[in-house]
Amino acid sequence: MKENFIRYALDNAAIVVMTDARGTITFANKKFCEISGYSKEELVGFNHRILRSGIHRREFFRMMYQKITAGHIWHGEICNRRKDGSLYWVDTTIVPHIAGAGTVDGYVAIRFDITTRKELEEELQINIKHLETAANTDFLTDLPNRRLFSQHMEDLINRSGKESGTFHLAILDIDLFKEINDSFGHEMGDYLLKVIASRLRAVMDDHVFIARLGGDEFGIILDRERSVENLELFEKILDAVREPISIGSITRYSSASMGCAAFPQHGKDAASLLQAADIALYRAKALGRDRVEVFNNESMQAVKRKSQLLSDVDIGLRSEEFMFFYQPILYPASCPAISFEALARWHHPQRGIVSPADFHIALTDPATCAIFGLYMLDHVFVDMATMRARGIRFGRVGINLTNADFRSDVFLERFFNRCTETGIGPEQFSVEVTETMLLGRDQRRVERGLQQLHDAGVEVVLDDFGTGYASLTHLREFPIDRLKIDRRFVSNIETSSEDYVIVRGIIDIAHGLGKTVTAEGIETAQQAKILLDMRCDSLQGWLFSKACALEDLYSAVQEIPEILRKLDCQPAMKAQAPHLA
Repeated sequence: MKENFIRYALDNAAIVVMTDARGTITFANKKFCEISGYSKEELVGFNHRILRSGIHRREFFRMMYQKITAGHIWHGEICNRRKDGSLYWVDTTIVPHIAGAGTVDGYVAIRFDITTRKELEEELQINIKHLETAANTDFLTDLPNRRLFSQHMEDLINRSGKESGTFHLAILDIDLFKEINDSFGHEMGDYLLKVIASRLRAVMDDHVFIARLGGDEFGIILDRERSVENLELFEKILDAVREPISIGSITRYSSASMGCAAFPQHGKDAASLLQAADIALYRAKALGRDRVEVFNNESMQAVKRKSQLLSDVDIGLRSEEFMFFYQPILYPASCPAISFEALARWHHPQRGIVSPADFHIALTDPATCAIFGLYMLDHVFVDMATMRARGIRFGRVGINLTNADFRSDVFLERFFNRCTETGIGPEQFSVEVTETMLLGRDQRRVERGLQQLHDAGVEVVLDDFGTGYASLTHLREFPIDRLKIDRRFVSNIETSSEDYVIVRGIIDIAHGLGKTVTAEGIETAQQAKILLDMRCDSLQGWLFSKACALEDLYSAVQEIPEILRKLDCQPAMKAQAPHLA
């Protein structure tokens, strides 16, 4: 009675099937028929193999049969196939029936349907894979991201280290991307990244791994032994970036800079390898962009020199070792007063007077540049007060600004406070900005700052006009009062018809827009005469005076009337004489 009850309960709760020693079905309960889709008549007398799904490998069944034929109970999960072809999973326990002689003459399989659980597990695994893919994929370009790139690099380092292998790492940076992004909008910037990513993806294979590291920076790992082949592929990648990009009816061109490092020659771990590639990238940009540079000791030394220079400049600013020389700007035909441009010099304790060419790299650091701007402002105000005290009357003093001066309101607030404190008004200043400042990521802030200065009476000067990326539209949109023609055009004006036409064109356009023009870098009387014939408003250069220290400025200015007389600028010279006393 008790055994019958147990069999009844088991039959209603579990899927039960019995087979002989060869696997022929001798009994199948109702639940077995329901889940398999077969009737008892279709099951009994047939081998259990009719339910095989094909999911499990032969080894799976070999291990199972080896255990149960030895008289041991087997437990596991099996996927079977229904009569209609669909699959189902069962948690299975197979109990061998051992005859009196100690041999196995049959088996009882007790099963429970776990199909729902397995489907949930499978769905969970799919979701996990999707999450892993999302976690390792850049959402914009669909390339691997920095996380997967770092993991891949670590795997290669571990493998290559054991096998004494090598690979190359490169960092690619899109040239002037920030200017493109800021000038044409983020949508355009994103589109550019997608296009370049698709071109990079085209060169990927089992030995080329490419990822977007962030912003406009991409990482490339070449798992190949031959360096020559790797460098050729790097050039191929740069060529792909250079291909024109069509945006509606507009065609644009782009370029990229790359820095390359090799494992283990340039770094034996990920951090040092990335640092080496970064240093090589910095050198590629310093050499003019649109190129690939391989890390070498010279690049490392350049980084160390910059680091040391930053430290020295910081000390120099704290010790007030920086001073300002002043170069005259003359207005022969219109203004009797001489103006000046303030030019920085470093009175180095060991090297003597150092020009900006030897320390300008330090000023590419935004923080250092911002500090330098405030330092310049304070010292120029002091120098202007000294000029007044020494009887040097002047029109304006020009100071050179950078993006760093506009990244906060500190510079402008300091300027206007100094004007109030010293009694030197904004109308006695001009500020010189470069064309790239009108295109950079701080364009709007620069525009607002220049407008504030202009409204207060400060003259705004666009320096090195014609050598950068600014367009005539910027002359209309920004509060520009004066253009400075770059010395590269002026130096050849006597011998180059092309430069002659360019200079004359710049002067005519500026005058047509109601702006004045300064030509800088004038070294000969003939250059000055040609420019005056073109109605150039003001002149600057060694012909009149080099930039000189404040204590030498008075004597330098006294010599200018004679130079102007030789240029046949008699009316202006006579008017200027009282202002030199």
